[in-house]
Amino acid sequence: MSRKQFWVSALISSITMALIMSGTISAIRMGEISSKWVLVWLDSFTIAWPVALLANLTVLPKIRQLAAWLCRDKKTHTTTA
Repeated sequence: MSRKQFWVSALISSITMALIMSGTISAIRMGEISSKWVLVWLDSFTIAWPVALLANLTVLPKIRQLAAWLCRDKKTHTTTA
């Protein structure tokens, strides 16, 4: 993965995760989807997106390493596709 692709992937996935999660949790907490929900969602998103981006940049590479280690071929010690 190129450095540019890494950054674009981190930005797109963090925005997507933050939109989905903040919208879902806001709707559950409010008990409905209304015009007020949109404002709460946007407010929640402004907090969720930086957190998701930071997680993508710091935690996700370690998770990928762990997944590669867990999926390695134990006989040859190589990663399986």
